[in-house]
Amino acid sequence: MPDYLSRLELLARVASLYYDKDRNQQEIADEIGLTRSAVSRILTEAHKRGIVEHNVHYPWRTSNELKNVLEARFKLKHVSVLIRQNKSLEEMLEGLGKMAAEYFTTLLPSLKIVGISWGTGLYQMVRSVRPQNRPDMEVLQLVGGTGTEHGSSIGPLLAPNLANALGCTCYYLHAPLIMENEAAKAALMQDRLIRKTVERAVECDLALVGIGTTLPELYNIYKLGYLSLTEVEELRSDGIVGDVAGQHYNREGQILTNHWINRRFFGISVDALDKIEEVMGVAGGYQKAETIYAALRGGLVNTLITDDEAAIEVLKLADQNPPENP
Repeated sequence: MPDYLSRLELLARVASLYYDKDRNQQEIADEIGLTRSAVSRILTEAHKRGIVEHNVHYPWRTSNELKNVLEARFKLKHVSVLIRQNKSLEEMLEGLGKMAAEYFTTLLPSLKIVGISWGTGLYQMVRSVRPQNRPDMEVLQLVGGTGTEHGSSIGPLLAPNLANALGCTCYYLHAPLIMENEAAKAALMQDRLIRKTVERAVECDLALVGIGTTLPELYNIYKLGYLSLTEVEELRSDGIVGDVAGQHYNREGQILTNHWINRRFFGISVDALDKIEEVMGVAGGYQKAETIYAALRGGLVNTLITDDEAAIEVLKLADQNPPENP
C-alpha cells in the first residue's frame, strides 16, 4: 500500500476510535502502540484534513469495460463494477456499499420517495451515506416478515437507519404476525401505516434492493430465522433461486410463490416493483451470479452495483442462454 494510503488509514483509524468509539487518547495510544503525543498530533491532522469518519475511501478500481457490456446487454440505466482483486467478501461488500452510496448521492436532488429492502450490500450502503437534511423525503420499507431476526444489520432496521441519515420520515412494513392464510395477510392491511407503505410503493422514485439467493450459506431470510433449512430446501426444489424485495423468482427471472414464504414473509407486489422507475440491486461475488443474471433477465432490476467476479459469470450465463428473439 502506498505511504499516503497507509497514512490515510492511520488517520481514519485513530479518528474512528476517538470520535466514534469514545476512546481517550491514552487508550488509543496503548491499542495502536504509539505515544499519547503522537495520537494527539494524528487527531489534529485528521481534523484539519476533514477525516472524522472511520470509513477510508480507498481508490478502488472499477471496470468500465464490464460496465459498458452489462449496460448494453441488459439495457440497464446504470452499472458500477468493482474490481475485486484479493479483497475478502466483507471488503468487497463494503466496496459495493460505498459505490452504491456514491451513485445514490448523485440521485438525491431528484428523489422524493425511496424504498429499501434488505441485504448486506445495502447495509454497507446505508453506513456510507453521509448525513443529509431532507425532511421533504420519505423512506419506505419494502419488505416485512414474521421471523426471529437474529441480526439487525441486514434486516428491518435498514429503512429507519436510512431515513435517519437523510433526516426524513420512514414508513414501516414490519409486523409480528404469522400469516397462516390470506385472511391473516389481509389483517395486516388494516394497519394504517402498513397499508400506506404498500400503497405508496408504486410512487417510489427509487427502490434499493438486495439481490438474494436461496443458497443456505448466503440466504439472508434463512440466516435471520424466517425459514428452516427444510423450508429452504422446499423453495429450491420448486425452482426458486433468489429474491428481490420479497419477490422470489426462478432461473428465468419469473416470479414464483411458495406457501412457506407466503406465511412468514411479504414484500411489495411485483406489480408495484414494476412501476418504480429505477430499481437498484446491490450484490456481488460469483455465488450470486445466477441470481443476479435471473434478476436482470426478468427485468426485476435496472441498475446494478456489483463486482467483476459476478459480472464475468453473469455474462457467461447470458452467452449460454441467448434470447429467443434477438
